[in-house]
Amino acid sequence: MDIEKINYNEVLISGKINNIKHFNNYIAFGLTCNTFAKIKSNCFISFHVYEDLYNIYKDLFYKNNKIFVKGYLNSYTDKDNKIVTYVKVTDLSNNPEDVIDGRKGPYIRYDEDGVMVWNGKRCEADPFSEDDPEYLELVEMLKEYE
Repeated sequence: MDIEKINYNEVLISGKINNIKHFNNYIAFGLTCNTFAKIKSNCFISFHVYEDLYNIYKDLFYKNNKIFVKGYLNSYTDKDNKIVTYVKVTDLSNNPEDVIDGRKGPYIRYDEDGVMVWNGKRCEADPFSEDDPEYLELVEMLKEYE
């Protein structure tokens, strides 16, 4: 086994969302997590999630919502030459099994206007036009039931 090729920087963590900030192509959010050392205390962790993943699960992003997060450790040096560490999110859910074991199906939610959203894509109805051949065929099929 080549020890140089092994990389164990995956993170599994849960907590309550304490803030959310939108940037150009990603969303940063923070979690408040319980730590269980000798004295129970809180820890605060910063996360980055790209917009495509955010759009799928955006109904989970509100303050004080408990979520389960899977991601990888990342860091960068800011303008003051300080190292900033965060977790780049690869999956999140309000169900721990989805994050730990993987999802068994698509993520389905409903937008504010009642339209179903399937893995981040809206399922809008596409009504037939009067001259659409499929519409005319459907009208013909339904005539026998009048």
